[in-house]
Amino acid sequence: MPAARVDLLASVLPLAKALRRIEDEAAASHDLTMWQYAVLQVVAAGPGRNQAEVAARLDYSRNRIVADLDALEERGLLVRRSGADRRANELVITDDGTATMHAVQAAIHHAEDALLAPLSPTDQAHLHRLLPPLARAARSTKTRSPKAT
Repeated sequence: MPAARVDLLASVLPLAKALRRIEDEAAASHDLTMWQYAVLQVVAAGPGRNQAEVAARLDYSRNRIVADLDALEERGLLVRRSGADRRANELVITDDGTATMHAVQAAIHHAEDALLAPLSPTDQAHLHRLLPPLARAARSTKTRSPKAT
């Protein structure tokens, strides 16, 4: 009888929780929340996006993002440009925002490297190669579990 297959979630969830902890701690070490760090990343990748576009990319509440944008702008990490409607303002990361984002990212990568240390360099490379297409597939499909028969 073949060995029982383990559900992917059972395998991935402990890793996802560890990665979330890593990101939370790295962001907190720079006085940011994980969401604020994520906002900086999205804005850096697409300067000029508005609040609604950034929230949609993050699958984050368009209302809750306002407090994060306020905090980031108050710290000088991003700026809102143009328009009377704050929701339509273009968001642009500042030089300080870019430096802070890179510092958080470096801390995350350092901790990720430690987490992946039990894997050989070849296995780490395979993991980094395999995850992006899986992530794209997960974002593009709404997979439903089949009904039990």
